[in-house]
Amino acid sequence: MCLRVGGTRLLVHGVERTEPGRAHVVVANHESGWDPVCLLAGLPQLVLRFIAKRQFMDIPVLGQALRLTGNVRVVRTETKGDMERIHTGMDRRDPAVSILFFAEGRRSRDGALHPFKMGAFVTALGYGLPILPVAITGTRPIWARGVVRLRRGTVAIEVGEPIPIEGLAPGDRKLLRERGFAAVARLRARARQRLRDLGIDPGGID
Repeated sequence: MCLRVGGTRLLVHGVERTEPGRAHVVVANHESGWDPVCLLAGLPQLVLRFIAKRQFMDIPVLGQALRLTGNVRVVRTETKGDMERIHTGMDRRDPAVSILFFAEGRRSRDGALHPFKMGAFVTALGYGLPILPVAITGTRPIWARGVVRLRRGTVAIEVGEPIPIEGLAPGDRKLLRERGFAAVARLRARARQRLRDLGIDPGGID
């Protein structure tokens, strides 16, 4: 409904790589506040919960709904506390629920892809879940930072092959992060090209 009202068209590729009922740590880039809506609509096979920043959790009614449905609040300046909250959320979640990290830690200010934080990869190793890399592009022109009104537009989502964690030890989190970043970077480039092939400027920086 949100996408219809906002005039957003979704192009989703690779959803066949997801297995209904199988939990993942989903790792995605972050271009806009419109990303969560598009990802929820574009990945209906997954039961998704988000690692959400404190500002969203503080919104009346919405914040309470996010907390009650298992989304995890993070502060970003409280690394130890954030990890404790993530662990608590993971322990309480249904085994079929996937948790989504915007691994850059915040929306990209310049529209480029930025280095990933470690939380998603520590979580994947700690809970024995594969990484599902996902790239999204096209949301930045639709809902730019600091702009209230949504624009009509097209969003491309690319889902990659799950990255297994078998054979990796907790100390391999940096290696897993490198693999996750490389996968999302490839998927993002592919998604941006899909929009350009349609004559659509994806915005941001390659």
